[in-house]
Amino acid sequence: LRSPAGSKQTILNFVDRLRNLDPSTTFYREDARGEAIDAAALCLFGSTSEATDATFRKFLGQPIESSDATKRRDHLMKCPILPTLAADQRIIPLSALLLLSASSNHHDDEKDKDKDKDEDELPGLGPGGLPSLPGIAGPGGAPPPLHRRLRAVPLDDIEVEAESRRLFDLDEDQQVIYRSLPRMSVSLREAEVPDGTDVLTTPRVFVLSAASLDGPWKKLYAEKDPSEPDDTELPTPILPKSEDDDEEDNPRDDEDAIMDPDIKHSMTISNLNELEMHPTSCYGRRGPLYIVACAVNVSTYTDGGKFKRFMPGQEVAPPPFNDRCLAVTGRCGQACMHDQQPMMYCNEDGYIDQKHLVGEIKVQDNKQLPVYMFVYVLLFGFCVKVIMLCPGIFSPYPHYSRYDPKLTKSLKYIVTCTPTTAGDENKSTTIRNVVGCISAMPRRIQCRYHVVMLDETHRSEMKVCFQRLGDVVSAIPAAGGASYQDNVTDFFGAWCEETKKLDLNRIGGRVKQLDKAIMDRVCGKAAYRKMCKEYSWAALPQQSLRRLEQALDAFEADIANDNKWTRQAMHMDDILDWTPSDRTCMLRMHYVARAKPIEDERTNRVQHVAPGTWYYKAPISGLKNSDWLELRKTAKEMVYGREDPAPFEHLVPLRTSRGKAGGLNFVDNYMVQVSERPENRYVGDREEQNYAPSLFSIADARHQFQHDFMASTIPYFFHPSNALNKHVAFTQCPQHFHESQDKTDYLDTNNASFFRLNCMIRNCSGGVSSCGTNGTWMIDHRKDPDPNGMEPSTIWETQRSRVRDKYSHQKIFEMVERRTFHESCKVEDTASSLQAVVQGKYSQFINRKLSYGMAKAAVGYLAATQRWAEGGVVLSLQTLTSIEEGHWMVFATLVFFGLFIFSLIRLVSMEENAEWVVVKMHLVSKEFTDWLLTPVFQSLDWFVRLLWEGNLLGTGLKDPTVYTHMAVQMIMWLMMLCILLFFLWVLTVLCKAMRIRRYFLFPDQLRWCGRLLISMDNLTYFVWFWTAFFWIGFNYYTAMTRSHYHFQFEGMMLFMAVVNFLNWGMIISNAFRYSLEQSMEANEVAHLSMDNIWRSNQLFYMTAPVQLFSIIVGIKEFLRWKFYGMDISFWEGGDRGEAAIRIVKYWTLLLTVGPVIAWSCYFIFANKYMNAWAACVVVTIIGLDVLHPCAYLWVGDSKLTNEEAQKMTWRQALTSSKWWKRRIYNAVLNDTLTGILKYVGPAYFLLLPVTCLTTTYFGVNGAFMMVAATQQR
Repeated sequence: LRSPAGSKQTILNFVDRLRNLDPSTTFYREDARGEAIDAAALCLFGSTSEATDATFRKFLGQPIESSDATKRRDHLMKCPILPTLAADQRIIPLSALLLLSASSNHHDDEKDKDKDKDEDELPGLGPGGLPSLPGIAGPGGAPPPLHRRLRAVPLDDIEVEAESRRLFDLDEDQQVIYRSLPRMSVSLREAEVPDGTDVLTTPRVFVLSAASLDGPWKKLYAEKDPSEPDDTELPTPILPKSEDDDEEDNPRDDEDAIMDPDIKHSMTISNLNELEMHPTSCYGRRGPLYIVACAVNVSTYTDGGKFKRFMPGQEVAPPPFNDRCLAVTGRCGQACMHDQQPMMYCNEDGYIDQKHLVGEIKVQDNKQLPVYMFVYVLLFGFCVKVIMLCPGIFSPYPHYSRYDPKLTKSLKYIVTCTPTTAGDENKSTTIRNVVGCISAMPRRIQCRYHVVMLDETHRSEMKVCFQRLGDVVSAIPAAGGASYQDNVTDFFGAWCEETKKLDLNRIGGRVKQLDKAIMDRVCGKAAYRKMCKEYSWAALPQQSLRRLEQALDAFEADIANDNKWTRQAMHMDDILDWTPSDRTCMLRMHYVARAKPIEDERTNRVQHVAPGTWYYKAPISGLKNSDWLELRKTAKEMVYGREDPAPFEHLVPLRTSRGKAGGLNFVDNYMVQVSERPENRYVGDREEQNYAPSLFSIADARHQFQHDFMASTIPYFFHPSNALNKHVAFTQCPQHFHESQDKTDYLDTNNASFFRLNCMIRNCSGGVSSCGTNGTWMIDHRKDPDPNGMEPSTIWETQRSRVRDKYSHQKIFEMVERRTFHESCKVEDTASSLQAVVQGKYSQFINRKLSYGMAKAAVGYLAATQRWAEGGVVLSLQTLTSIEEGHWMVFATLVFFGLFIFSLIRLVSMEENAEWVVVKMHLVSKEFTDWLLTPVFQSLDWFVRLLWEGNLLGTGLKDPTVYTHMAVQMIMWLMMLCILLFFLWVLTVLCKAMRIRRYFLFPDQLRWCGRLLISMDNLTYFVWFWTAFFWIGFNYYTAMTRSHYHFQFEGMMLFMAVVNFLNWGMIISNAFRYSLEQSMEANEVAHLSMDNIWRSNQLFYMTAPVQLFSIIVGIKEFLRWKFYGMDISFWEGGDRGEAAIRIVKYWTLLLTVGPVIAWSCYFIFANKYMNAWAACVVVTIIGLDVLHPCAYLWVGDSKLTNEEAQKMTWRQALTSSKWWKRRIYNAVLNDTLTGILKYVGPAYFLLLPVTCLTTTYFGVNGAFMMVAATQQR
């Protein structure tokens, strides 16, 4: 840029104006020297408002006035010029406009005389050597080497001109002429964008020239024609005009600049327009300063090289830089300081040694421990999901379509048993259950129907209440055109209808006195009035009705005297039978209280005969079933030191199980004895019915069968041809608590997701597990005793003892009472289901509300969850260490499941050209696999390349063949899996054709294999408790620490879209298919609602620590059972439920408070970490998931009423914990917030494909939750 030097005063005025732009920044040092200057640096970043635009236009075309400098300063002070990379290694985005020209040492001859006058000191101005653009000669003809062009210019008192000449090897008589725009790198930091929408956002360089500082200023380069193609040509200089040029043909450039300075005098910064600036001024902070310049390739960034994803103040990774830079160099020194002290990594000449900037680069990929852990957890979750979904590929077993009284002729008898203990199970609660059992008696039944009240607490008052109920049944009239049995069915059906929606708050043990209306419903008077009104009982003889009214009055008086219990002779069995006077009636009722002697607290409660236990003697020969109860009356306690060896008698333990299973087995044995009584045997053409199977239904305390329970259940035990199907082991109906609505069922008491989804899927292979209550079992007829009396097979059986005999030190055979239901653990229902599966039998699921329960406090469900998990651990260990018949199939299923997991792990970790296992095992040749897979590879390679060209596989991928290899390996794995399944199918078909089951147990159906998978799942579901801990910890780890794993955005979005479609399609199709079948069959539908899915997701997080606690306790219980023979089939009081509730309370509180901590860390320091924001969102969703259970556990017991709260003063309220509990309860546990929160999770899943475009971490979260292990019963 050629221009003569201006006068000293003009230069000083201009520099003074520059210094006034930002008093806080020293642009120039006053101890530097120079001759001439026309260099100026101005940031133009602001609104193009009329006032500002006029100022800039005036500056571009006229000399600068002091009045304009003040207006311009207000905008210019907001954009101080800073280095590209500051000392704290933060990248500064390029977003400034710079007006710049350069100094020159050239003078006209006529100005030489003024040289001495102009050599006075000027404040901070000097020529400063600047190199030229590539391909254009700089001072001296050729550009100097890079290391010389980047040398630092000293800032102390030197001759700047001499330093410039030394820097570029110029002689003193050589002219310094700049023929092109020097390279430049400009950055802006802490700039404030003014208000308004018309803001200049494109970085531009205005290159103007002038003969003097007073102007006029003219553009240096010609504008580029927009119509011309974009190329890499250098800007075209504008040649000086000759005097002969016509002014009309050559309009003034400054006029164009005034008309449109944004376009006419600007050029967009590109690689060929860069300017290097060697400042002779001090800028930046004082002290050590490192500046690293990094050249990158535009194609490296997905935003077209505009660096939109970089933020001001963003941290960069430390050296080495050659992992992201095409070229890199660095400067260092004490900025703005005269004394240059030695600095680490800094050479004497002010350069950073290259060995500190570049080095060996470790390839960054996802092969890291957190990623491996995540992938393997996904594989485990996927395998568990396979177990859950595989049974759904079959169709449910067919059954007879309707109830027919003739079906009952194929049964010996039907038993409905309602066990009862203390607590809330008072007279009202127990009678409600018994009423339901009686009402369930099918019409015109043709086999005995037994209703059993099993009182495990020997309450004398309960026995009297049972007698009063029997009096009511006996008083029902047999008139009105209907039989006595039909009138009993109608009356108890109406009675059941009146009591089915009662709850524990109205009739439970804590209720001191029943309300009059409630009492009428409980004692049957409401049902009696209904019968008189709707069934025309009012027309019956008054004498028969008066007898019934008297029986109801007596029954009401007895119920009113509730919650007062006396217990007598608990070491003896207490049994009371009721039989109708009309012998044609099939109803029989029994009160049963098995012996419950007080045991020595010093001794272990074992299941065999030992000191401290009760036992009775049974003769070795001549043993009869009719002697059973009499023998039990002779029971006594074995005392240490006074043992009775009894060499010619069996010592039979009085109670092998002190839990529910022991009571059920006692009732089953008693029913066998009752059925053998002469009055209960079938004669004539029905003789064969004495040897038919029987049905045994269980109605747990607080669960009431409805009047159509048996009529709906019986057809499921028969083939479509109405023949009895002996392969059906049991049927199961869902639990239903009418007072626990889905939206207020905070702890999932209804377990709706299990019954409405999992059970429907499992039922397709006949693998629904028994849940205890609402189950009906088919019990085969027991063979008659051996004529010699040596092998009792109806009441007694022999087993090998688990502990060694004290005398022989061997595990001897001992006699025990026969057990239909397992007594080995607390989950007798699951254990009995497992036994049925290994025997080749299956179950039927009836998805109808055939039973109404009364829910306990919701926290009781958590205690039950702990009990189920503990029992599952014990049962799993018992099964896997057992040698009983059929258990090997469960173990083999577990082995195959392990191999399935191993194959998946190998599939995702094998190399591209790894040799197949079948080739290594020489099952097939490598040539055969190549011949088979080559066409597949070629076809897939075309599709993969299509995805690659669409950037769906990532922009950094050089060769997409790796994805082709992955796809081929996946197809090969699927082929091998299909071959294995085909082989298994062929094997089962052959086993069925050969009837191999007659010789030993082996699956002869694929659905049997599906049931084995379900059984294995029941035995191992608690093993996956750690997945919840892993996922919660993984998110908090990502939210608070630096993570380096990442995935491709578009690919993750496509992946999540497919996964969401398949997952929700599976849920909706399975739920809809089964509900449609139920609607066609019974016109009743149990929908899977969004609340059910939400509650199931809550349980996944809530119960993880409870399952860990249960595993520890379960292992301990198993060891006690295995080595000491202890009875672990029962629980007393709260057992470990209180501990489980406390664990869940504090765990959910931690998950609720955790998001607050995570977000605090994010705003303090973690906002610069990759994926931290997405991880905070995920932990927030987890916290919202458990917010309801947490609030319910902590404040759900609030007893403060509205009246009491209104009477409180503000001081009393703020200091009352009850008031705060109520406020939190109302704020969190309300319908509005519930309605919002239950859709947060589903909405999040639906939006996952879109959120993956912001960060792929959302896709990682979604993939995990899709396959996360679900809570199983």
